[in-house]
Amino acid sequence: MPKIENKTYIGDSVYASCDGYHIILETINDGVNASNRIALEPNVMDALKRYESDLRIKASGGTQ
Repeated sequence: MPKIENKTYIGDSVYASCDGYHIILETINDGVNASNRIALEPNVMDALKRYESDLRIKASGGTQ
């Protein structure tokens, strides 16, 4: 897969990009070099979205 270099700042020193398959999260501490890198496969990204949804449901005190 070709590496897509377009990084988007999403907050808290975290940048997101995509290599055509993985969602890549990187922390950039010095403004240039990545200090941590996580490549999420689509099924892991889906699990993260479910986790976030579950947190919102719990925080609201409800169920869906």
